[in-house]
Amino acid sequence: MNISNFKKHKDWVKVWSGRWSLHFDSHIGNDWTKNLKISGKPVFAHVIYFYHDAITDCWVSQAEKDYLGERLCNLARKNPKFIPNLCKQFKLLADEVTAFLSSHDPDKISYKNLLKYWDLISRYYLPHLSVKYIVDYLSEKELKKYLPMLEDSRLYAEPIFRNTENFFEKFANNIAKQKGYTKEMILATLAEEIDIFFQERILPSRKLLKNRFVQSALTIERAKQKLFVGKEVSKIEKIISSFAPADTLKGQIAYKGKVVGRARIVLNPKEYVKAFNKGDILVTGMTRPEFLFFMKKAAAFVTDAGGILSHAAIMAREMRKPCIIGTGVATKIFKDRDIVEVDANKGIIRKI
Repeated sequence: MNISNFKKHKDWVKVWSGRWSLHFDSHIGNDWTKNLKISGKPVFAHVIYFYHDAITDCWVSQAEKDYLGERLCNLARKNPKFIPNLCKQFKLLADEVTAFLSSHDPDKISYKNLLKYWDLISRYYLPHLSVKYIVDYLSEKELKKYLPMLEDSRLYAEPIFRNTENFFEKFANNIAKQKGYTKEMILATLAEEIDIFFQERILPSRKLLKNRFVQSALTIERAKQKLFVGKEVSKIEKIISSFAPADTLKGQIAYKGKVVGRARIVLNPKEYVKAFNKGDILVTGMTRPEFLFFMKKAAAFVTDAGGILSHAAIMAREMRKPCIIGTGVATKIFKDRDIVEVDANKGIIRKI
């Protein structure tokens, strides 16, 4: 996909954001755009992963996301057991991933077992994506019926990606020690480059991997991948986020309410060193369990990505705090310490 091709889609939307590796992105991108299918068609045709200092932002076309939701809902309406069976399968595969991670040492894992893991995570991802996205397209009546079981399965599988990240950071650190690289460099490898490492003990140059870690973009169109690094990444980001307004954003309401507070931009909770005070507004890509420290203090949550079953939405309902999700670019539009109004009754955030 050339840079000019990004202009063909006017509806890019951020669907995922968090601490993840470029290496993992290069694996799951093929699943999203080729291997995993709903009603005989890939989940998405196009995916973009932006990677900045260990934080991944994932963008897709809104039209493709809507089409995915339509296909999932059609399956659920044709078969009343579709959603219950989906949730059951989701939990069973989550157990399989957990069992694998707990029974394999990341410092000693063989190439054969590593391939087994990627096959397992590929099978896990289809029910994961299905549960994650179907909930945003169900009717109000359907949502009332199915939300409890969908939310239950989502919470059950919540530790999977955190545990996977921990596993692969240890795996990367082991390779880094062997070759005199840093862990961050290994996390910036592509899938095929780790395949080559196991076969020939060769890695890309340190400089190349360091540059990727700082700023890169992986575009995938029907399993065809292209990697951009440096200035080209900024050009792509500018194109796909050019629709965003200057001071006001809209998003999906996860829990109603209206508050005014100081925006605090938290991308990586482990590296956030500024003071976060009670009543501040948490603005982030997406939340995970490691954000709970900030969420307990925050007056409201605003995220770039996520749906009704995202961690932020679930915690907002539990904590009864205003929450707006899926804004796309809140972390780009607002600056740390901006005074903002979060109107979760209307789904609007504006700078005051």
